[in-house]
Order: sequence, then C-alpha cells, then structure tokens
Amino acid sequence: MNVYCVVPTYRGRENVCEVVREALKYCDTVVVVDDACPENSGEVVRRTFRGHPSVEVIARPRNGGVGAAMKDGIERALALGADVIVKVDADGQMDPSYIPSIVELFERDGNLAYVKGNRFFDSRVVSKMPGIRLFGNACLSLLAKFASGYWNILDPTNGYLAFNGRLLPALDWHRFADGYFFEISVLCELGLKRAAIAEVEMATIYAGESSSLSIWRVLFGFPPKIARLFLRRILLQYFIFDINLGSLYLMLGLALSGFGAGLAIFEWIQSATTGVPRTTGTVMLAVLPFLMGFQLVLNALLYDVQFAAKSMRELLGQKVRREELRSAASD
Repeated sequence: MNVYCVVPTYRGRENVCEVVREALKYCDTVVVVDDACPENSGEVVRRTFRGHPSVEVIARPRNGGVGAAMKDGIERALALGADVIVKVDADGQMDPSYIPSIVELFERDGNLAYVKGNRFFDSRVVSKMPGIRLFGNACLSLLAKFASGYWNILDPTNGYLAFNGRLLPALDWHRFADGYFFEISVLCELGLKRAAIAEVEMATIYAGESSSLSIWRVLFGFPPKIARLFLRRILLQYFIFDINLGSLYLMLGLALSGFGAGLAIFEWIQSATTGVPRTTGTVMLAVLPFLMGFQLVLNALLYDVQFAAKSMRELLGQKVRREELRSAASD
C-alpha cells in the first residue's frame, strides 16, 4: 500500500521537523500543510528536507483551521494515488510508530473506511490526561454518539486518524468541517454511510503543551453544530433513505408527547388565568399521552443503538508494546 502522512501545521515550528523525520520511517510520503503559520513552519520543513523526494510542503494563503489543512492534504494524497492517508499533528503528541499497525488493519479489511485513536482504553493513559480535556472528551463523546450514530465510539476529538484512500473518493469528504470540529464531522459524514470504522488504543504524549482549542469555543460552538448534524442524520436515515420501525416509534412518540405537553401547558395557563383548578381527568388526559410518547421516543433511541453501525476496537498499543518487548529480547 502507498501510505501518505498528512501533517497540518500551525504554530508547530518547534516539533514539526522531528514529526516529519519520524513519520518518514513508516510512510512513503509526508505531506506537510502550512496553514498560514505565523512561525513559517512550512518553510522550515522545506529548508530542512530540501531535495527529499518523499516530503512535500503545501502552503495555504490564509489560515482555515486544521480541517481545511487536512482537506488540502487529502486532495494532494489522493492525486498521488494514496491507499492509506494518516493524519499526524505537528505538536509531537502522536507516536508515528502506530502507523504500520493501522495500515495492517486496512490490509486485513478492505471495507474498513476509517481508523481513529482512542486514549480511553488504558486507565494509565486517562490518569495522565489533563482534567479539563478528560471532562470535555466525556461530554463530546456522548454528543458525538447521537450525531454520528456510532454508539460504541469514544474520544471523538482524537486527532490521530487514518482514511482508506481507495474508499475515500466515494465519500463526500469535501463536507468535512474546516476547523477544530473536523474530527467529529468526519464521524458524522461516515455515519450517514454506515461506513465500517475502527478504534485503536493509542497513548498520547502530554509535555505541558497549551492547547489552541478554547474551552469556550467547544462549550458554545460545538453543541449547535452537533445538534444540526444529529437532526440531519435522523431525517436522512429514518425518513429519506429508509422508513422502518424506528421511524414509527419516533413519529408517534413525538406526536403523543407533543400533544400531552401542549395540552398541559394550555390547561395550566387556563387554570392560572381563571383560578379554577383542573380536574383529575384533564390532568391525566395530558399526562398519559406525554408518558406514552416519551416511552416511544426511548424505544426509537434503543432501536437506533441496536441497529447502529459498529466500530471495531483494536488494542494496538498492547500489540506495539509486545513487539517492542520481543525486539528487545531478541537483541
């Protein structure tokens, strides 16, 4: 397989050359995308690897975010005939030695469209993660499950990911988000196709780096986007691409719960205005439809979880450690 590594860089001057040097051990070509970096990290790579046939540098005229940089890298890699496209960040937090194991997954299953890292397999890895990142990932994991339909995924914002270059042209990858929402948008686009994906155990190196992703941007920017993608998925998967039992559960549930809630609000306003309390029968007329509708909505959720696209999980970190131990023993 032709393995291409895309390294988007923005303020990555300090580590990007070492990242490229390590990635070259496992990839055929490394494409560095300078996302209008104020530190000119792309030019640093170009000078350091001048004349190297396996290193390309793409310079973006303006900063578009990690997603925009990745899409430029993907476009270039596909044009060069990439079979596997791996994203590795320029900050040095991702270990390129996992790349051969990721490629092996694509070789083993030609229908696998996407592989992403997961930092939550090992409690030792979780204990090293900054608390604010751990809390944010937990919340985003739950929201991403709703939006993408991959109910057994974790760590949706993990930036260590790889695409099957043979299947990617059939997907609408140009719709991937430009900014830091890139990773979640990838899951949502793949979820619409019910594409086969895999999660792998990956340790992440934390050495006191400050994240350029603002917690406020995540708190106020991500939920509305996730809500729109969730509504789009429900509309497409349950009312346009297919009509099934989940569709009926959802339609009846929303109708009944909406009727019950609306009647309850109307009767409460009437009671507050006239001073006449509602009868038990009137109260039950509002409560029963609402409870029945709520139960049907829960059934729709259970249906969605039961028939969701599954993601394969691989403990590659343990595999890599076993290979290192065998290599050390043989030496």
